[in-house]
Amino acid sequence: MNRKIILGFTLCLMAIFAIGSVYAADFGSLLGGDENETVTIDGIDFNIPAGFKEDPTEATVNQQNVKGSITYITNGKLYEKGDVYVALLVADYGQYKVTDDEAKSLGGQKKTFNNVTGYVSKEGNYYSFYYPINDKLAIISANDENVISEFVME
Repeated sequence: MNRKIILGFTLCLMAIFAIGSVYAADFGSLLGGDENETVTIDGIDFNIPAGFKEDPTEATVNQQNVKGSITYITNGKLYEKGDVYVALLVADYGQYKVTDDEAKSLGGQKKTFNNVTGYVSKEGNYYSFYYPINDKLAIISANDENVISEFVME
C-alpha cells in the first residue's frame, strides 16, 4: 500500500514539474513581465510601458555626428508594440549645454508631458518630442503622438 501511495505522489510531482517547465514563459509574465520598466540611455531615464519590446538591431551606440562645427554623440533604442514604433534618442553635445532654446530651435509646438516641457513636431507620419535634460537633448519619436507621454519620465 505504501508503495502505491509513494508512486502516485512521485508521478504527481513529476507532472507538476513537467507542466511548470513547459509554461515557464507564461508564469514569467505573471511575475512582472507585463509591467512598465525603466531604461537608461546615456544617463537619461525613460519609461517603457508594458507590452513594448526593444528591437536590438536598431540600437544607436555612441554614433558620432557633426552639425556645422559641433560634434555630438547619439545613443538610442527602438521599441515596438504591434504597429506602434517608438524611438528614444539622447544627443550629448559635450561641452555645449543643451537648453530650452536649442530644443525650441528644432521647431514644434510647446507641450508638457509628466511635468517635462519640450516641443512636439510632426514630420510625415512621425511625431517627435524634444526636450533638454541634464545638459543633453532627449528625443522621443513615435508614429502615434498619444503614446509619447507614456515614455517621458520626470
